This record gives sequence, C-alpha cells and structure tokens, in this order.
Amino acid sequence: MKQILDSNYLIPLGSELRVLLNSEHISYGEVHAAVKAKGIGSGSNEKSVTVPLLSATLLTPSGYSALIEASVDRDSKPKVKVSALDLVVSSSDWITPLKQLFESDFNPFANIENIEVVETPGVIVAGKDKVRIPFSILRKDFSNDWTKRELRFNGEVTIERQGGSLKLDFSSTHSSKETEIANRRMTAQISRTLKESGITQSEIERRITFDSFTNVERVRFFKRLTGGYGRFIGRGSVNDMEINRDISGPALPNDPQVSWMNQTVKRLKIDGEKLNDIFLISDEKYYPFYHVQRMDVTFGYTAAANSGEFRAGFFFSTPSRGETAKDDAELTFEILRVTHDHTVNSDAKKELNIQIARHVRGLIETEFERIVTERALGQPTKQT
Repeated sequence: MKQILDSNYLIPLGSELRVLLNSEHISYGEVHAAVKAKGIGSGSNEKSVTVPLLSATLLTPSGYSALIEASVDRDSKPKVKVSALDLVVSSSDWITPLKQLFESDFNPFANIENIEVVETPGVIVAGKDKVRIPFSILRKDFSNDWTKRELRFNGEVTIERQGGSLKLDFSSTHSSKETEIANRRMTAQISRTLKESGITQSEIERRITFDSFTNVERVRFFKRLTGGYGRFIGRGSVNDMEINRDISGPALPNDPQVSWMNQTVKRLKIDGEKLNDIFLISDEKYYPFYHVQRMDVTFGYTAAANSGEFRAGFFFSTPSRGETAKDDAELTFEILRVTHDHTVNSDAKKELNIQIARHVRGLIETEFERIVTERALGQPTKQT
C-alpha cells in the first residue's frame, strides 16, 4: 500500500523538524539513513547524535518524502505475534462461545484516539478448527501526523487448532500501534470468554515476551532462529542485527574489547556479513551486557514445486510506554520480502505466504521450547 506524500504541504524545519525526528513515528535507522544520504558521518545511530545533525541541514522535498514514506511503509507492513491456550478436553466446542464476542459491551477500540473504524471486527468461522477476526481503521490525527493524510491500517486475530490437539494457536496481525492495542484487547477478551465457559485451562495466553529470557538466553534464541526449520525453511543469513547496552544490568568488565562502550554506545547496528567477526556475538561471555533489539534474516524456502527466498524481521513490540513496558513486549515477526525461483500465480503466492508464516511460527516455538528445556536442565542443549 504505497501512499505518496502531498508535496503541497510545508516541510518542517528547525525545532519542528526535531520534534518529528524524535517522535516514535520515525525510527533510529530512518534518521541515520537520512544523515548518511547527506554524506554526513555520525559514528552512531542514536537519535541524540543523528537528530541534531539532520535538523541542522536543509531537507529537500524528495529527502523529506523518502523519510516519511519509509516510516509509513514500515508502519503499514503486517506484523505477527503468536500465543496459545490449552483446551480442557480435545472435544470442546470452543468456536460457539466466540460467536457472541461482540454482542456484549466489549469494545476493543475504547479510548483509542483519532481513529475511525472502517471495518468492524466480526467473528468469521473459517472451518471446523479456525476462526478469523479481521478489521480496519483510519488514523485521523492531523495535529500530530506530518503526513497530513488519513492512513488505513488493517488488523486480524486468528485462532486455530491443529490436528485435533488441545492447543489453540493465536496469531495477532497488526499494522499500527492502534491495531496492536485492539488485537491485545481482543485476545484477552477471547481468553476470558473461553475460560469462563470452562473450555480452556487458563485465561492467560502463553506468550513469548522480552522478560521470558535472560540476556544470555535472548541472544542464543535470536542466533538459533537462523538455523532453519524442517525441510521448508533453510538455514538463514543474517542481514543485520541491532543490539542495546543493558544499562540496568551488570557493569561492563574491565576488558579493552568492551570498556570503550561504557560511556559512548547505547545502541549498535551490526552488518550481517560481519556478524561472526563481532566478539559481542561470537563470545557468550559478553551476552549478559546487552539486549538484542531486532534481527533481519534471509531464508531459503522449499515448498513442493515452489522455492525461493524470504526476508523476515524478528523483534519485541508493545503498544505500551514506560520504563517497564519493554519487559512485557511480545516477540513479533514480519515477512519483509518474498521472492520466487519460478513464476507463481496470485493464489499460489497467497498460499505460500500462509505456509511461510506458519513455518516461521514453528521455528519460533521450537527454539523457545529449547531455551525453556535448557533452563530446566541447567545447561544448553546440543542442536539436533
């Protein structure tokens, strides 16, 4: 969904530009890329460094448009969170109680400002073991949106049981903070409804959050996501990885390899080609001192007569704010690009995208369970 910036609107300058660049709408990487495009070496992608540099320059209409469009494209790409509940018995009718989900006073959009619901969420039964709840909103906050336009964002919650098991798989797809909030409210309401109906064992979904890991476990987990999954997903190649210093964690050791980071580096982006040469990644003794913020990986895939590559991003996301918000941020993935070795029609592309998302979910859950098992055993397990 490409949305072109109207060039009739004025480009913000000076203090107005600094407000925009420091907002959550523009990422660290987008500001850093704009600075780099002007031939300015910043030495850091921290906004405290890059925003003053970019604000001191004159943005051209094309440069400003590129910055805004990168932000809109990033925001509007579908992002997926996964969670699960367990049924009490496999014969439970878990679909019927959900059909009345929106017949009560429940409103997933309550107190979300400056939006219009253009596609009301409704329960769609997509088979005997699958339910979909799609919806769409318009963001209409012209006072804080420098793009000066309405933006449409889609969201969807899917609940599915695989193979008659006790497990209900939730997939929550969002494309903005507003749809992320609505999804979270819907999954919580679904979980309460099923528990109150005596159908599930708990009203709290099993989620993979930032706080589900120690720093060491989190780095191991992200590295292992590159290992592939079954015959469908081949071993991946890291495009880049972003890490943050854990300023609330243990002090950096008096080690010349890392002591220089103590006062100068909070966030670092590592090129995938150099990943194995970076001591922070290759040596586990440094894992306690930083967080993995994001990792983009390119995988090969093989599905029956089709093959090709896809690029996926893995990160933690939450619509909440505050110092403790990151602890409850959920592991999220997005499929950034899919290429095909052979010509594929539109129906086949759609099915491939579904298969890719399903196998990425399998990869995530398998590697998380491995971390949980290692924790119980008190040591890392060997890759099989």
